[in-house]
Amino acid sequence: MTVRFLHTADLHLGSQLKTQHRQATGTIETLDSAIYTAVERLFDTAIEEDVDFVVIAGDLYDEDSRSVKANTFLKEQFDRLADQNIPAYVSYGNHDPVGSATTYVDLPDNVYEFDHEDPQEFYYPDEDTPEARIWGQSYRDRHESRSMYHRFTPADERVPNIGVLHTGLNPDGRRYVPVARSDLESKDEIHYWALGHIHDPRIYENEQPIAYSGVPQGRQITEPGFGGAYLVELDAEGDYEIEFVPTSPVIWQTVEVDIGDDDISSIPDIERRIEQTLDEFSAPTELFDGTSVAVRDAEWGIDGYVCRWKLTGNGPVHETLSSDDEAIHELTRRLRDGLTSRRPFVWTEAVRDETGPPIPSIDELRGNDRVIDEYIAFIDELDEVDARERYREEVGMVWESVEDHEEGRPDELSLTDEQLDNLIERAQERVLEELARRRAT
Repeated sequence: MTVRFLHTADLHLGSQLKTQHRQATGTIETLDSAIYTAVERLFDTAIEEDVDFVVIAGDLYDEDSRSVKANTFLKEQFDRLADQNIPAYVSYGNHDPVGSATTYVDLPDNVYEFDHEDPQEFYYPDEDTPEARIWGQSYRDRHESRSMYHRFTPADERVPNIGVLHTGLNPDGRRYVPVARSDLESKDEIHYWALGHIHDPRIYENEQPIAYSGVPQGRQITEPGFGGAYLVELDAEGDYEIEFVPTSPVIWQTVEVDIGDDDISSIPDIERRIEQTLDEFSAPTELFDGTSVAVRDAEWGIDGYVCRWKLTGNGPVHETLSSDDEAIHELTRRLRDGLTSRRPFVWTEAVRDETGPPIPSIDELRGNDRVIDEYIAFIDELDEVDARERYREEVGMVWESVEDHEEGRPDELSLTDEQLDNLIERAQERVLEELARRRAT
């Protein structure tokens, strides 16, 4: 028995992209409607692919944004599914818990909402002749401490069994369905775990997929790249095929721009370098390296990018940026005015200055300066793994590894291995730059 379904989550209807774009008259409508556009594309995909059903794993709405507009829009999308005899199985998460819900428009009969008091089992297409079972449970309130999963108990494995949870996969947490990945993997009778709550698409492949579909549309710079959903084909033997379908009309991206050349010394020079970077720019598609997940080409195209420009390099323009408090503000204004006419448009979210003053070439100093040579030799001898662990201990509690995007506190910064490696590399470069500058004077 094989079924084909769409797995999505974290629609966050009613929220907006977190960018100040009111002066961007040519792009306001696209940015304001991006979340609704992405969600509509989800339903377009379900209909065009003629899926058996749709699974939504929580946070259909965003906190207090369960508005008449959001509720009506979602009903219209479910009505489109009903016209094609496609059911939808829906759980509610921490942003739209059942206990605080206000329903402005009743959803159609093809929508099956998981209960918030106990786990619930739905049958596709019906209990008499099931071709799949879908287990789930909605949040009762915003902070859900029940683990839920252990009461997902399908009668047998003769048809595909799907578990639906809105969880951060944190067994020590007390807010968002505490459960470990190993707990889900131990439920052999569940063939696919459709998860929500984590906003970037990720998948763990073992005996059965444990999959986060991510958001259909990123809303801030910490949600870069494509948003979308999974098309899943699954049978009762546990065999599956998964394809990620991009749906986001707007892509968030942090773009590093090296402006350390000697011929870049002014704000217009920086603008020209950024425009050159854009001519070679494309959204990353390496989403699922090391997995069997395929990524579909973005058939709708990209309407625009929201970019944070990270300026790097050592050159004369550093003096321009660091000596005038208004320089970054003026550059940001000029970029916002000048790049929105491109197609796809480009909106500047922010500019970050990480440049340094001009320094002599390290290659020129290498072999000619004892201090420089000793420092380079010291760096080469460092064991990267041991150094990382020592640095992690030294930086103190201000840096915490936060797996759940909603668990962080204002006094914590999330320190991943990648971020730590970047910090170490930048620190080494800054020390080398300073040594070179001082040895040359």
